[in-house]
Amino acid sequence: MKYCDLHIHSNASDGTFTPEEIVERAWNYGLSGIAISDHDTVAAIDKTRSLCLKKGIEFIPAIEISSSALDGRMHILGYYIDNKNQALLDLTNRMADSRYHRIETMCQKLNEGGIRCDFNEVLRIAAGASIGRPHLAEHMVNKGIVKNVYEAFRYYLAEGGKAYLPKLSPSPEEAINIIHNAGGLAIAAHPGVTGGMIKKLPELVSMGINGFEAYYPGHNHQITSTILNLARSNDLVVSGGSDCHGYRRGTPLMGIFKVNYRVFSLLKDRYLKQRA
Repeated sequence: MKYCDLHIHSNASDGTFTPEEIVERAWNYGLSGIAISDHDTVAAIDKTRSLCLKKGIEFIPAIEISSSALDGRMHILGYYIDNKNQALLDLTNRMADSRYHRIETMCQKLNEGGIRCDFNEVLRIAAGASIGRPHLAEHMVNKGIVKNVYEAFRYYLAEGGKAYLPKLSPSPEEAINIIHNAGGLAIAAHPGVTGGMIKKLPELVSMGINGFEAYYPGHNHQITSTILNLARSNDLVVSGGSDCHGYRRGTPLMGIFKVNYRVFSLLKDRYLKQRA
């Protein structure tokens, strides 16, 4: 049996694994295909593609774009994107600026509330990556403000938290259009764990979405079946993956949650059909 993982984050966004570590782990766990789908950045694609080529692992260049819908929790995956596409790069540059100022302001809110936060230290943790709340959460753990990342999000960084701020993101339709402009397939990410997203899927279909992420650690059998049936009835594809962030988040490590390679094959077939 062949397996794949089409939802992996590197240290170019908020994962802890380098491209080298991702490819080595994929090789050790017998994954035949992977996709790097970093948050709002394509910085790790070229390096990972080169490493996969040397190992004989099939690779999909991808991205996970945060959209403005559902209070910023609706994410759109883009598979087989041209990571040199100017419209896509313009978007990632805008979002990088937005992320930087968001985390800087969240640090200010913490300081104003009497919780000491050093933005320069958060930048050090991010180490040039697309900065986000997980880096701030790690800083809060290191400072002893919270016991773990879960507490950081629950009390401070998630929606409703003391330091929460929404981020500037494109609409779902804009994200889908940019992915299509970059030659890719747009897939709704983890709809079963994003509150309210299942009901929004028909709306995404009308916007031109190409498919849904069906196989996901947080999806139970019923949710997966619902997503598969909706995809089938609209002649859409499905994807799946671990959403691995390395050791920073509570998501499964790649190699633990595996997806049947047939998912990779069908996604590739749809891409080639669209390109023809």
